[in-house]
This record gives sequence, C-alpha cells and structure tokens, in this order.
Amino acid sequence: MIEGRVFQRFAARGSAWAASLAAALRPQLFALGAAPLALAGLAPRSMFRAEPEHPLPALLGNALGVAASDVATDLAAVTAMVARGEACLAGLYASSQAPAMWQLIGGLGPLTRAELARALGVTRRTASQAAQALAKADLAILRPGDHALAPKRPKMAS
Repeated sequence: MIEGRVFQRFAARGSAWAASLAAALRPQLFALGAAPLALAGLAPRSMFRAEPEHPLPALLGNALGVAASDVATDLAAVTAMVARGEACLAGLYASSQAPAMWQLIGGLGPLTRAELARALGVTRRTASQAAQALAKADLAILRPGDHALAPKRPKMAS
C-alpha cells in the first residue's frame, strides 16, 4: 500500500516468505505470544514428517539461515539498484519524479504509467516524462504488451 493505494506484485519466491521471517523474529508485532512453528516459505516439508531425519532445532536453524540469506541477497540487490539509479539520474532537476519512479518499479516491479502517476500523485504527462527520463538513462523500458514500465537489468561485464 502506497499512500492509500494498493499495488499487488508477488515476490519471485512467493509473497509470504518475508512476512514469515518477520513473524519468526518479532512475533509480538503480530500479536503472537511466540513464533509460529509452521512458517509459510520458511519451514521445509521435512519438518513435518512423523520421524524427521534431523532434530527439529537443526531443521529450524537451517530454515532460518536460508531465509536470512535470501533477505541478505534481496537487500544487496536493492542497494545496488538504488545506487545505479542515483548514479544514472544525478543530472536531473530536483523536481523530477524519475528517481521516485525508479524506486517504485525497482521495488514493486513493472507498473503502467497510470499506476505510477496515481502512486506519485502526479499527472499522466509528468509520469510519462519521468518514464522517458528512465528510458533515456537506460534504466527502464516500456514492455510491448501492456506498456508497463519495467526496470532494465544492468549490462554484465563479460
């Protein structure tokens, strides 16, 4: 939810893994006395076997370690994406909406210019100008089918 508007995009690994990790680490924030045992996206099926191959604490520790590694990977990717955007958009006017638009499509995934205009509280024209600035900076492209603005992957060195 951004400024009262709902945008629904699902994470590649499933949308519940981050919420599950948050519930596991801070159950009091969710009005839970203790962390739930069955954490969607965190608890492997091997934990629910009648006779697990490994002790339950080891399985839980491993599941949380994998989830924490996934969070670290995602945070590193977001940090790199923000830094890339700041470097490419440094020469824009202070009033440009392109940096905010870059953060939205980087965090939520492809969005149409109408969705971006609503999220940023700007006109369609302003959203289109910001989209053009992102395309000019080689950060984003308009997808052919639905005309959503999608972040471009950085070119990898060979």
